[in-house]
Amino acid sequence: MCYNPKKLCLEKRSALMIIDMQNDFVNEQGAFAKSGVDVKRYQALEPTILSMIELARKEGIPIIFVQMEHNDENDGDGAWKERRIAKKHPNTCREGTWGVEFYNHIQPMKEDIVIKKHRYTAFINKELHQKLQSMKIETLIFAGINTNTCVESTVRDAHHLDYHVVVIEDATTAAFDDAYEPSLKNIRRHYGAVIGNETWQQYYAN
Repeated sequence: MCYNPKKLCLEKRSALMIIDMQNDFVNEQGAFAKSGVDVKRYQALEPTILSMIELARKEGIPIIFVQMEHNDENDGDGAWKERRIAKKHPNTCREGTWGVEFYNHIQPMKEDIVIKKHRYTAFINKELHQKLQSMKIETLIFAGINTNTCVESTVRDAHHLDYHVVVIEDATTAAFDDAYEPSLKNIRRHYGAVIGNETWQQYYAN
């Protein structure tokens, strides 16, 4: 069987997932930028992601906006919190703050689905799998950040739950130069397909 991303998109019911395009990660006034992360690479994704959202709306593809949101309760008192403190991880996306809001023009509409999460994988929120099942979604199209953490973690869980995966390589990036390509290679080898936005857009041109 040929694992054909065009067939995965066109012959199976798909949904577009936008991962963590939020102020604290992407905006130059956000927590990432203030900690020294080069957020221009994230901001550069906006036109590509907006073009994907436009096509999805035109084609009736459901759009799921995934939103990191931390609070004292979901931080917990275990390894997640301890490691972030030890590594001096920026204190990002606190519940109720400007930083948790979606970035610039990448905004959900009332018909879109917003899934909140408090770890790398969006599937930690059980509502995601339930909604996908209720909509009979078979293929997930991925865009957003970071390729090697939140995107790949969600991709892995999606595959484990029997969803097909298509990652749009020019609609994602990572904070570290040495993480982006290896992550895409790993996804391509083990979890799904990796294609460019132009290729994905062309699937719907005819």
